[in-house]
Amino acid sequence: MFKRTLAGTTTLIMLTLLAACGSDMRTMNDGRMQALANFFAQHTPGDPLPRGWRRLDGREINYRFANETYAIYSIDEDEQLLVMSLDDIGRGRLEADGDMESCTWNSMADQLSIACDDTDMEWHIFSNGPELIALDLDEEEYAILRKRPGR
Repeated sequence: MFKRTLAGTTTLIMLTLLAACGSDMRTMNDGRMQALANFFAQHTPGDPLPRGWRRLDGREINYRFANETYAIYSIDEDEQLLVMSLDDIGRGRLEADGDMESCTWNSMADQLSIACDDTDMEWHIFSNGPELIALDLDEEEYAILRKRPGR
């Protein structure tokens, strides 16, 4: 009887681990995304950020963005603006409105710079740990970065 219980418990643990590995815990849920959008829609760039939030430096930006795909959401318009996929050798692509652009990117000092076929962007990236917010330095507008699982 002990062997059956142990075997059943081991199977249950293995299935739980497989399920956990199959889901990406870094993907933000819709409710949390809406709460962030509500806060940052009222936040003026340059004002102090909430406790626990900080601006990432270039090394941290590179770590968070290399070989990842993020959807970028407008806070003001409550819609997905584009999808950004960046590799670890300074290249990537942006997808917006059905168009795809090839890009180069780098993370200098404390900003993410992306140069594409028709688009150039410079952002400061802020994080509280698992969540990311971008401040477009040209438009002075915030956007939510939501990691997309399974690049």
